Amino acid sequence: MNENASGITKITGRYISEIINRLTEVKPVGKVSGYFDLKKYIGTNYEVIGPPVPVQRALFKTGYSFSALPLTEQLYIWDQIWKHADVFEVFSQCIYFIEKNWNKMDTVEVWKVVVKWVVRIDNWAHSDGLSDIYAHLMERMPDIIYAQYQLWNKSANPWERRQSLVGMLLYSKKRKIHLPASKLLDMVEPLIADPDYFVQKGLGWALREIGNIYPDQAMAFLDTYCTVLHPAAFATATEKISVAAKGALKLKRKNKI
Repeated sequence: MNENASGITKITGRYISEIINRLTEVKPVGKVSGYFDLKKYIGTNYEVIGPPVPVQRALFKTGYSFSALPLTEQLYIWDQIWKHADVFEVFSQCIYFIEKNWNKMDTVEVWKVVVKWVVRIDNWAHSDGLSDIYAHLMERMPDIIYAQYQLWNKSANPWERRQSLVGMLLYSKKRKIHLPASKLLDMVEPLIADPDYFVQKGLGWALREIGNIYPDQAMAFLDTYCTVLHPAAFATATEKISVAAKGALKLKRKNKI
C-alpha cells in the first residue's frame, strides 16, 4: 500500500470510528428492537449495534466532523466509508447521505459511486435503500442505468439480480417518469425461476409496482406465468389486485391450467 493510500485508510478508519462511537452512544439500554435477534432478522453478516432507524436518521441529521465539507468531498468520504465499513448501521448512514443530497450533486458522479456499492450488500434493508437511490437516478439517466440492470439481471450475485428488479421503480408512486411496460417486464421474465428467495421477493415487488402503472400488461403477465411463480413472488405481486382476479389466479395455480 502506498503512502497516500495508507493515509486515506487511516482517515477513513477515523471517520468510521467516529460514526460507530456516535451510534453506540445513542443505542438504547436493553431491548433495541421488537426482534430478539436483530442481526438474524436483517439477515446480515455485518456487526449490528442496534439503535432504531428513526434514531439513526436523527443522528445523521446532527452531522459529523466532515459534514461541513463541500458535497463532492463528502461523497468521496462516504464512498470510502462504504468500502471499508463492517457495521450495519454505518452503511445505513452512507445511504442517508445519498438520500439527502443526490439531487444536489451531479447525477453522473453520484451514479459512478453508488453503482459500485451493490457489491457489499448482504441484506434486504440496504438493498432496498440502494434501490430507492437507483430508481431516483434512473429517472435522469434511464438508458445508462437500464443497461446496467440488463447486466445485473444475469449476474451471479443475487443482490445485483434483485437490483435489476426492485431498482427500476421501488415504489411506483414516487416515480415521475416510467419506462415502457415491455422494458420493465423484460427484467422480470428471465428471473421467474431464480433460486434466491430475496430475488423472488423482489420479483413479486416489481410486478406489484408495474401493476400500479400498467395494470393490463401486469395482469396479462400474471395470467401467463402464475402457475410457475414462486409463492413469495406470487403473494407480493397480487397484494393489490381485486379479490376476484386473485382468486382466479389462485385457482389456475392450483389446477395448473
